[in-house]
Amino acid sequence: MIRINRKAIGTSMLAAALMVSMALPSFAEGLPQNSDSSAFELTASKAVKIARVTGASREGETVPNPNQTRANYALAATDLGIMWDATTDSSHKKVMVAFGDSYDNGWGGFGGGGSAEGWRSNLLAVSEDAELSDGLTFTSMIMDENKAGYAKEIISSAHNTSGSGDFTAIPTAGITAGARHYIHYMQIKNWGANGRWNTNFSEIAYSDDEGQHWTKSGVKWDGSSKFAQAAYVKDGGYIYMFGTPAGRFDSAYLARVAEADMLHKDHYEYWNGSGWSVNNEAAAAAVVDAPVSELSVVYNSYYDKWIMTYLNENRYAIVMRSSSSLTSGWSDESEIVTGAEFPGLYGGFIHPWTNSGNDLYFLMSEWGPYNVFLMRAKLDIGTPLHNLVADPSFEKQAAETISAPWTLEEGKGGVDHGMLSRAGSSNVWLRNTTGWNAITQTVPVEANTEYSLTGFVKTSQNNNAGYFGVRGAAGNILKETKFERYDNYTKLNVRFNSGSNSEVKIFTGMHASGDTWVQIDDYMLLPVDTNPPVITLLGDAEVELPLGASFTDAGAAAADGRDGDLSHKIIVEGSVNTGIVGTYTLTYKVSDSDGNAAVPVTRTVQVTGAAYTVSSVLFKDTDGGAITKLPKKGFVTASANVRNNTGAAKTVTLVAALYNKKGELENISGITKLLVSGAEETFTGGFKLPGNNSGYTMKVFIADSLNDLKPVSNTVELN
Repeated sequence: MIRINRKAIGTSMLAAALMVSMALPSFAEGLPQNSDSSAFELTASKAVKIARVTGASREGETVPNPNQTRANYALAATDLGIMWDATTDSSHKKVMVAFGDSYDNGWGGFGGGGSAEGWRSNLLAVSEDAELSDGLTFTSMIMDENKAGYAKEIISSAHNTSGSGDFTAIPTAGITAGARHYIHYMQIKNWGANGRWNTNFSEIAYSDDEGQHWTKSGVKWDGSSKFAQAAYVKDGGYIYMFGTPAGRFDSAYLARVAEADMLHKDHYEYWNGSGWSVNNEAAAAAVVDAPVSELSVVYNSYYDKWIMTYLNENRYAIVMRSSSSLTSGWSDESEIVTGAEFPGLYGGFIHPWTNSGNDLYFLMSEWGPYNVFLMRAKLDIGTPLHNLVADPSFEKQAAETISAPWTLEEGKGGVDHGMLSRAGSSNVWLRNTTGWNAITQTVPVEANTEYSLTGFVKTSQNNNAGYFGVRGAAGNILKETKFERYDNYTKLNVRFNSGSNSEVKIFTGMHASGDTWVQIDDYMLLPVDTNPPVITLLGDAEVELPLGASFTDAGAAAADGRDGDLSHKIIVEGSVNTGIVGTYTLTYKVSDSDGNAAVPVTRTVQVTGAAYTVSSVLFKDTDGGAITKLPKKGFVTASANVRNNTGAAKTVTLVAALYNKKGELENISGITKLLVSGAEETFTGGFKLPGNNSGYTMKVFIADSLNDLKPVSNTVELN
């Protein structure tokens, strides 16, 4: 048994987790008993979609939809889904789930929007569901007392869409202390460009009647606050409030207040980097660097770690960090959901009841369907990938001149502090009328390793000769991409192999022609995963089935060192038709998020049986009456359904043969037809009996021809 700060981790469970994580560095086996959790970090696998939480299921959607909110609550479209333990009676535990802008059946069908009548700024659901493997089920929603079947807006908004008033009221965090529930919401003034918005203020609302009615407290943070959006956790009698400014491109800050003082703003303490500063928001120092948005934080008792999830707009991914302390030590990011797999993703709010093991359940929003889904990732002990670029967003550049670790290689450039950055508050600029102008940084790397370098640039309209790339130690270009005009920050990417280099020089520059400028921000250099996932066949590799039997594919499992369990992404090529004899091959394939393909595995299914089936045989006499034994004389016919069980069209002959009691052939009749694969047709043939047929037998079967009477089907006899 391995123990981490009194939290037992069974070795068998660790082994299972490590099998999933595979190539991820893991230190579980090396931990001494009672080891401090600060000795390790956590990583997370890529998440899988477990169920739909809101809205109506779309055509072809296979995940469960337990709430059917469109039919039950007039909730066709919404987002966010901020969750917290809202238990006020220990015998009746519950979770509250707060949603953002919501629309009824008049919703337009993409993103936010819908009929004005059906628009509600926020809604609230209650859930008592503790088993999330099949979805998150609501017990109820807070309903409109005057409109049956209609979930109501709980925090009022004027819905003034002019851009200068109360546009909408969006919940950002929730917490319950004692018998009172609190929601931190932001009053939106207007929506700006993608990922940016402006608030009039943010405020705490509270409810003393289990969420039925909410009171605006007057405890507010202004529109420029570092706490325009929030995430709450409770610890040691305090409510800790993580905050970010409005939008998706800023750092995260931290404040706290005693539970009893939640509505006393002058009692709030702000973390300044080394201690707590009372009632002084300006002193708040970043605890997590930009870009952080739609933040969620919980405590995981299994690992004795704080877990944080949020959208990183630069990476177009929901990411996870871990720490043993709320104030510092947050690990690098692990991507748990990517926009490449789930376009338009955002949010990432952790369920509060599922943090005593290695499951990480959270709610994710998707802009396209504009609805909320339950996701699950797997946590493991390991080291997240570290951005190798130092000061990647220029936030540590104190002056306006470029300083270490960055170098102005040539030309003119400096540092902007203020509102021109992609994320955070700083960026670098290059501006000149002529010549090469560039910034560089020398970065240590591992030799013969694949890397991906990304960064964001914005340019003047006349830029036509910008270059973003990597040089080797000798100054040779390892990889570069040319860029021209970009009116908005645009992500650039190069993938390269370090070759024999133990360090490389990243660069961004432009050849100026007239007054030309480039703004640069948010670099990231990470090693690229080149290890493919591994597929393991479940069940037997060779299966034999009789014709017509049912077949259920046992499937396969796939695991990857970074993406974790990829079983849900396996593609199966081939199919099995148990109605046709033959050998079938099923091939199982999968690739990870870096494009590495697993070695395919195969299963062979052998369907055995006769090439043809004779059924529904009916014997008739001269008068057309059905008979069950041979008459002494007269004409006898046999009608039979014949099925081609092979995989190809075949010309077949139905044989009606008369044998004497010695087994000698006395008479024969045949009819020949072309049967396509799997087809069934009726054949009819017959002959006149000789008159003295005591002990004779009439046999009906399929043969290749009348010259070769070897049956290739079952045989039906009339004696």
